[in-house]
Amino acid sequence: MDLWFIIKERHMLLSVLFIIMLLSLFLFLAIWKNRSDVPRSLTVIISLICMVIIVLSIFALVFAVSFGNNS
Repeated sequence: MDLWFIIKERHMLLSVLFIIMLLSLFLFLAIWKNRSDVPRSLTVIISLICMVIIVLSIFALVFAVSFGNNS
């Protein structure tokens, strides 16, 4: 199967994962920009959580495209 057909077939799952990844990236950039106003420990915790969510979303996107249900 070609990649475009797989993306069209699983567009809802992929779009949800992509939106989660973008929101996490937006939160990371916002906390990074205002890191002087926020306590250091909170900045570190939020940054780590955002990075974990971004990495897991990327793995989920790859898994959904590569190993999704074969029809």
